[in-house]
Amino acid sequence: MNDRPLKIILACGGTGGHIFPAFSLAEELKKRDPLVQVVYVCGKLDIEEAIFKPMRKEKVVSIESAPFRGASSLGRPSFILKLMSGFFSSLGILFREKPDLVVGFGGYFSFPVVIAAKLCGVPTLLHEQNVFPGKANRFLGRVADAVALSYWETEKYLTPHKNRRVTGNPVRPAIEKDSRQEALRFFEFSPEKKTFLILGGSQGAESINTLFLDSLEFLSAAFKSGSQVLHLCGKLAPEKTLERCRAAGLQAKAYSFFERMDLAYGATDVAFGRAGATFLAEIATKKIPAILVPYPHADGHQRFNAEVFAEGHQAVVVEQSAMTPQKLASLLEASAAKIKPGERAVSGDHPTSAGNAREKLADFVSEILLKKKHAK
Repeated sequence: MNDRPLKIILACGGTGGHIFPAFSLAEELKKRDPLVQVVYVCGKLDIEEAIFKPMRKEKVVSIESAPFRGASSLGRPSFILKLMSGFFSSLGILFREKPDLVVGFGGYFSFPVVIAAKLCGVPTLLHEQNVFPGKANRFLGRVADAVALSYWETEKYLTPHKNRRVTGNPVRPAIEKDSRQEALRFFEFSPEKKTFLILGGSQGAESINTLFLDSLEFLSAAFKSGSQVLHLCGKLAPEKTLERCRAAGLQAKAYSFFERMDLAYGATDVAFGRAGATFLAEIATKKIPAILVPYPHADGHQRFNAEVFAEGHQAVVVEQSAMTPQKLASLLEASAAKIKPGERAVSGDHPTSAGNAREKLADFVSEILLKKKHAK
């Protein structure tokens, strides 16, 4: 009898939106079974290195892969070589690790891992974070053993599947905790002021940074004296934000990358950013009102996310082509007029805000593993 601990590969790479749900699932699985072994397979991007840096005790393996840009990709030798490299690396990982299950969280780094798992007879589960699924999951949804969705609206964009369900997008337990007082002390923010989170470090978010900094001159003196800003600015130098905010008379903290998102959300009264699925799941959990400017590329999937999100949550959605610094300043002022520091009242009962998404996805994993056990 084989009593070895369960081992699960989580294929998640490219962006935090694919990686953080994997962290959430792993945390829940380890809570249920402290002996379960998790192996993360991701790419070799700088953002991945930054995200995984605090997790030195975890097993993380990097592979090559390449995004599919349509039929033209098939004619590019670099695409073929990277994809084949990722596939053969994935085969090697599977032979070494002998996992009981592979869970793919979308993105082109998960593609070769899930394909290799299917060819090796390893059970596969996909998790799709977005309303409109990405290219990798649209293809893999036809061959995976099971598919978990964050939104029921996603079903119409995928090939019918006999083992598919809506679990929601799992959020890390730390995000769910009430950390406002700790957050305010950490950032040295006043509890009497309204805190605005500017999320400019996500995919294609450079224009978010620019819009915010250019909006400073249009903000009223009353807004500036009663507000404080936490700017996660990605590639933009934090010193630039601090300099511009100081000149405008607005209290601010700025970071290129910030690990403790529980503190960031804990301090936040209103958020401004893109419409990535994980960001939306996290602010829904914290009941944070938002001003959203969906990333206009990548199949327009953020626009789908934002539209569905706004149906059940307090959010203003503005297309990038229509957003100006003046408009942003007006929206920030309007948001400030509707809230009191630390008071959040957002209604909505959409799967993306379900507090048990983490448990539902872990239950799905357990069912697949139990089915595998009984099939032996």
